[in-house]
Amino acid sequence: MLITRAAHQAAAFVTLLEQYGAQVTSLPTIAIAEPTSWAALDSALQRLRDQAAGTARHYDWLCFTSANAVEFFLKRLRSHGADVGLLTDLPVCAIGKATAGVARDAGLSVALIPAQFNAEGVVESFVDFHGGQVAGLRVLLPRARVARETIPEAFAALGVKLEVVEAYQTVRATFEPELWARRLAAGEFDAVTFASASAVTQFAEAFPDHNLEELLARTQVACIGPVTRRAAEELGLTVAVEPTEATLPALAAALAEHFLSQDLNPDT
Repeated sequence: MLITRAAHQAAAFVTLLEQYGAQVTSLPTIAIAEPTSWAALDSALQRLRDQAAGTARHYDWLCFTSANAVEFFLKRLRSHGADVGLLTDLPVCAIGKATAGVARDAGLSVALIPAQFNAEGVVESFVDFHGGQVAGLRVLLPRARVARETIPEAFAALGVKLEVVEAYQTVRATFEPELWARRLAAGEFDAVTFASASAVTQFAEAFPDHNLEELLARTQVACIGPVTRRAAEELGLTVAVEPTEATLPALAAALAEHFLSQDLNPDT
C-alpha cells in the first residue's frame, strides 16, 4: 500500500494501516512550508494581543481547517513571546477531530467541531451553533496559502466578517517521478491513498509525462473524503475506497474492509 502523506505526518497513518496487516510504503507528495510572508499573520497576532489587553475587540472566533494551520499559527505566536493564554476567551472552530485534538493539546478552547469534516460542514455547523444569527461576527481564519474558497464565499454571503491569513503553504515534495512511475505501472501497490486534495494535485503534477489513469490502472485509489475524492475524479481517476467519516482511522478501516471483501469474493 502506498501512502502520500507529508513526511512529518505519515507515521500515525502507517501505524494504523500496519495494525490491519498492510505492508506500507510512503511516498510524500507534499511538504508543508512556511508562508510566503508572515506579514498578514503577524498583523492578526498584534490584534489578538490588543484584544487580550482589553484595548479592542477584533475577533469573536478563531477557525482552523487543518492541524498544520494550528501548528504554524501557534509556532508564530510563540516566536513573538506569547502563548495560548492570549486566546483564553476566544472560542475555536476546528474542522475535524484531528485538528481539534492538536488545538486542545495546545491548550486552545475548541467550542465547535462540525458534523461534516469539510468546509461546507464548518459553515453549516457555525450557522447552526448561532441559531442562524451570524451576521457581524468576526472570525480569524489562518490557513494554507492555496485553499478552497468555500468558507470565505459562504461567510461573506452570510455577513460574517472573515479575516483570512496565510499561515503556511503546501509545496510539492522532492522525489524521482520516473522511478515511482515504473513501480506504479508494474502494479507494485494494491492501493494508493490520498488524505487531501493537495496531495492528489501534487501527485498528478509530479507525473506530467504520464496518463494518470494508465499509471494507476493496476492500483486502487483511496481518498479520505468527498473533497479529496472530487479532486481525484476531476483528474479522471476512479475512487475505490472512501470512508463515511473523513478521518485517517476511518480511511484505514475502510481499506481493510475493502480488501477483506475482495478476498471473500475473489471473482469481483
